[in-house]
Amino acid sequence: MIEMSDFTNGLDDGFIRFSETPHALEKGRNIQIQSAVLLVAIQLCFVLIPFWPIRILLLLLMIPALALSWRRWMDWRNTPFAVNPAHPLMELLSDKEAKVMIRLQDGRWELAGEFRYRLVEDDLLNGFNLVALNDHYSVFGYFTDEKSHSSSLRRTMALLNQSLALRDAHNGENDDIEDARKRESIDFGLLQREWPDEEDSEDALGPIAKKLKRQE
Repeated sequence: MIEMSDFTNGLDDGFIRFSETPHALEKGRNIQIQSAVLLVAIQLCFVLIPFWPIRILLLLLMIPALALSWRRWMDWRNTPFAVNPAHPLMELLSDKEAKVMIRLQDGRWELAGEFRYRLVEDDLLNGFNLVALNDHYSVFGYFTDEKSHSSSLRRTMALLNQSLALRDAHNGENDDIEDARKRESIDFGLLQREWPDEEDSEDALGPIAKKLKRQE
């Protein structure tokens, strides 16, 4: 488990972890409530059902339920990027430049570049690199040691790229996401990538994603 002091070590002063932004805090509370409801439901079934074979099954079910709830909460809490107070995610209506920092697998925090990012398998480290969607597909850094595109990892990438789009919209920069998508449709034979579907994006930021769509 990553201690929060370790997770934020190296993060520039003034940056706020994504999980501490207003909408993310609300989502985090929802995750906690959903987990509590699941665990309480299992406990109630244990009390109300007198048959021990079923009770034993419920006890066995409690362990993976606890593990799943904890993992889901920690994945959300440790979403590996942060924003400065001027970023639209903070909802402060600042006119200063919005910035995003990304946490790499080795714990380093790096300022995000001007492009969106995709995940590309690293053959040596058996994880994924973060690659910029520019003409050269520049490697930003080793991002995760996960072996596959889990739902949590897809959600993280959707959140990250939407936060970058919000940053660019706030800073008055051209949104080149459509150009990136067009490049994705061309088979260069170099990278293996997949775009998160619209449902992932909508679930990721909710009203913030809708705000961004209205600006397109």
